[in-house]
Amino acid sequence: MSPTPDVNLWSSAEHALDYLGRADTIPHRVEGEATLLEFLPPHPKRVLDLGSGGGRLLGLVKAARPDAEFVALDFSETMLETLRSQFASDPKVDVVAHDLSGPLPDLGKFDAVVSSFAIHHLHHERKRTLYQEICAALLPSGVFCNLEHVASPTVRLHDQFLQKLNSREKRKILRTSCWIYGPN
Repeated sequence: MSPTPDVNLWSSAEHALDYLGRADTIPHRVEGEATLLEFLPPHPKRVLDLGSGGGRLLGLVKAARPDAEFVALDFSETMLETLRSQFASDPKVDVVAHDLSGPLPDLGKFDAVVSSFAIHHLHHERKRTLYQEICAALLPSGVFCNLEHVASPTVRLHDQFLQKLNSREKRKILRTSCWIYGPN
């Protein structure tokens, strides 16, 4: 597959609002989110959400683990405004402006790091270094749970995948990856 141009559309309010308008319609997203929630520690003290978007995953994790403190990272001004509005009255949620294409800021250690449909936007080399940074941010026995698109191995399969994304009758396969970090 030929590389795609380095174009990040998330700084566009129109692009971000379009995504927020259709985020609930992504096929099998609910099943992927339910699986991700199953892998969370039962009583995390701190949870980091990478590429929080409008706060959908953050809200689900917060509902499942209400006693935890949360840090939400995103760089899209539209998404940050949505997050700040949604969680403005919640002292357990800290919204941080950060572009995942750069190194993670020092935010301390976490019992869980979660992400949904964000990391695939990064270049492969940045993904590799981000995974190292995530492991460094996890406490022993911490978990990283990532709900993500799966890359297509050929151009033909990628084209078929894109066609299926545009068809509400077709199924899209999502993958939830959960890494458990620590001596266990």
